[in-house]
Amino acid sequence: MDRRIGWLLACAVPAAAACALAVAVPALDPVSDAVTGLAGLLTALALLALSRTGDPSAPPWRVLAAAALFPVLGLVLTSTARPDPVLSAVVLRWLPTVPGYVLVVVALLGMVERSSLRRTCPRTTLELALFGVAALAVMQFLLVGPGNSWSALSLGAQLVLGAAVVAAAATMAAGLTVLGAVEAHRRRMAAVLLGGLVLLCAARGAATSATLLGAHDVVPVTRVAVVVGLAVLVLARLLDPGTGPDVPRRAADGRTDPLRSVLPHLALVAVVALVVVSLALGTRPTAVTLAGALACVGLAAAHRWVTAHEDHRRGARLRRDEAYFRNLLHSGRDAVLVLDGRLRVGWVSPAMAALVGATPAELLGRDVLSGAANRPGTLEPADAAALRRVLGADAGAGTDAGTDAGTDGLVTLHVRDAGGARRCLEASVSDLRADPAVASVVLHCRDVTERVARERALEELAFTDALTGLPNRAGWDAALEPATARAGSAVLLLEVAGLDEVREHAGRDAVAAVLVELGRRLRAAVRGDEVVARLVGGTFAVLAEGDGDTAALLADRCLAVLEQPVTTAAGVFDLTAAVGVVVVEPGTGAAEVGARAELAVAAARASRSARATCWTPALGAAAARRDRLRADLPGAAGRGELWLAFQPVVSMADKRVSGVEALLRWRHPELGEVPPREFVPIAERAGVIGELQRWALREITAAAAVLPAGGGGPLRIGMNVSAAHVAERTLVDDVAGALSASGLAPERLVLEVTESTVLAEGDSVAVDAEALRLMGVHVALDDFGTGSSSLGLLTRLPVDVLKLDRSFVSRVDRDRQSRALCEAVVTVGRSLGLQVVAEGVETPAQLGALRGLGVDQAQGFLLSRPLPLADLMRLLRDGAGQLWPGLVGSSADPVPPVEPSTVRAGGRG
Repeated sequence: MDRRIGWLLACAVPAAAACALAVAVPALDPVSDAVTGLAGLLTALALLALSRTGDPSAPPWRVLAAAALFPVLGLVLTSTARPDPVLSAVVLRWLPTVPGYVLVVVALLGMVERSSLRRTCPRTTLELALFGVAALAVMQFLLVGPGNSWSALSLGAQLVLGAAVVAAAATMAAGLTVLGAVEAHRRRMAAVLLGGLVLLCAARGAATSATLLGAHDVVPVTRVAVVVGLAVLVLARLLDPGTGPDVPRRAADGRTDPLRSVLPHLALVAVVALVVVSLALGTRPTAVTLAGALACVGLAAAHRWVTAHEDHRRGARLRRDEAYFRNLLHSGRDAVLVLDGRLRVGWVSPAMAALVGATPAELLGRDVLSGAANRPGTLEPADAAALRRVLGADAGAGTDAGTDAGTDGLVTLHVRDAGGARRCLEASVSDLRADPAVASVVLHCRDVTERVARERALEELAFTDALTGLPNRAGWDAALEPATARAGSAVLLLEVAGLDEVREHAGRDAVAAVLVELGRRLRAAVRGDEVVARLVGGTFAVLAEGDGDTAALLADRCLAVLEQPVTTAAGVFDLTAAVGVVVVEPGTGAAEVGARAELAVAAARASRSARATCWTPALGAAAARRDRLRADLPGAAGRGELWLAFQPVVSMADKRVSGVEALLRWRHPELGEVPPREFVPIAERAGVIGELQRWALREITAAAAVLPAGGGGPLRIGMNVSAAHVAERTLVDDVAGALSASGLAPERLVLEVTESTVLAEGDSVAVDAEALRLMGVHVALDDFGTGSSSLGLLTRLPVDVLKLDRSFVSRVDRDRQSRALCEAVVTVGRSLGLQVVAEGVETPAQLGALRGLGVDQAQGFLLSRPLPLADLMRLLRDGAGQLWPGLVGSSADPVPPVEPSTVRAGGRG
């Protein structure tokens, strides 16, 4: 129970008990009178307190609170003046309450919405008049009696008693009007309020009548009724839900209009009953009763005519609205299907019937969810189950109940039309079974068959390679993503080599024909449910089922079919392929699987083996190491991690150091010494080789400036130039800046350019070499003899030094052809005025053979390993630059040790 109702009872029950006690003890009559006044005052305060600001329903209750104070005012005036004649006392107590009755009527009519009053003004007026006449007759009967007993009263007493009857009748008429016209959700409040008003009006009128007629014993009893009536008024306020926008309103339940229609008839019956009772008691009804009965009959007839007229207009409007909306539904292109509570067809639009090739009558009552699958208009079983889940209609079968009733959503449904064609419908589901006015499920359907067909065609276009008909990159990603969530799958990445040669010799059409044939072969080599995709160019991918051994066997089979000769209209072509295999681990992302496949195929390509390469954690660790080096390489010079080693170049004639070659080293703080052959290619791919070479240029020129002179004069210092540095077109400016900063003579610097760099960069290398020579810098052609046009380079590139590649030097002492080639290079160099330097001398036999051929200078591990700058300076200072096998003090080991394959500063080893 509401705490406020508890407080109401706690106040009302003692007050009513005190008044009831005064009935038995006449001496307590003044106390009961005071209790009645106090109850009126408390009622006014309670109604004001419960009428909070901002509530649209509060103003009428505030007016009622003010009306409750007027009887208190009459009590105070009577108690203060103490008039002696009874009539004077009644008049003094009654007159202040008259404005209170007026306020009560105004407050009651204010509880009805103004729009409702305007809309039904004639009917409301007739009801108010009918209720007023009936209440007047009833109150006259109750207060005066069935006969004409008030004829013995004086004229003043008759006027006062008549005024009491009129005021009570007006109040009760207003209460009945509110009960019939108020909103449905406030109906209970109106009924309780009417009950309280009846108690108050009857009690106050009875007290007035008893006082005038001399029946003073009745007055204490009426005070009990007054206290109870005031408590009922407060209870009505507590039960009022209000009219605010956030107040939940109860839909019409069928009792609102009947009650309003019945109330006038009940009033007529009450007046007729008064006449019958009067006759039954043997008394003649008063003129007021007869006149009221006749007036009620006339008003009831008029009310019935007005009500019938309103019903007729409402019915016409409903029929017009029904026809309007029916025509709208029939003219719409969307198909509408209404299912009743049993999910059977209750109504179907003509568009829906035409869609399935049936008439609306044929579809009515049909069970579209569980009917024959091929029957026109019946949903396919899977769609029917989905719709049941949405509607929560399949909970009894043990499946998911879906969403709650009343929720809206879109579902895709498939039905068969009369011709057997499958139609795709997009349905908006509105579950209105909770609405008693509808109690149905409404499906707004749209035929999307053509749209779905276009979407599928676009999807196939977006996910299919136009050349081979296989899935493309997007299709491959879509197929790979779900496979990464389960075990038992493997990915094969296949790269075909040789397509560039096919394009050069036979054109692009031949390449297309080759790719189509390769795709056909791969598709034939795998099982039907396995995916074969062409990712880009000559790269294919296979998503296979099975473990690692099964995937390896499939990879060998794919490799075999790819390397078979391909016959086209342009000729027969032999291709090679590299295959990487990755066994999919559940939970591994598609991107990670793709990265592993790339590592595996790169390893297969590098191994040049005829078998597939499977991904292993070692490959992943190597890739992680490369990524770490790629991330740490920029800024390594600034962190002091790079350093230079110097390998002496020895003159064959005087066995002294005539120059040095600077070699770049990287000491990683966590990975230790990183081999140059590992980090230099990473630097070239990462685009930081130019930064490393500029740092090396500055360090080399600064170191050369402090080197002591050898036996033959100032030492030359050489460094290799990367192709990427040459491509930046900043080499000349970088060299000039380093020489200017260090003060080194340009003649002491030797820049080594490989044959591959010359072939890749073309004339730009010759331009830079000519500019460097004009500055005084020497240019050396490194790795001479390994390119495809070595002799031609000598006529195009202005060089001063030829560096004989170690591949010739390694066999010069035991291979006649290598010896003859070295001798020819020496002869060409002398003829062109070039110095010839032999690289990679590692044995005394090689050194003796080269000296016998007339090679000018040599370098290699036999003479000296690469040395730190301090060791090189000690070698030059202590041995006066002499360095030859067998000479004391000429042996020099690197600190720290380096690998036999070294990389020169700026690019190679």
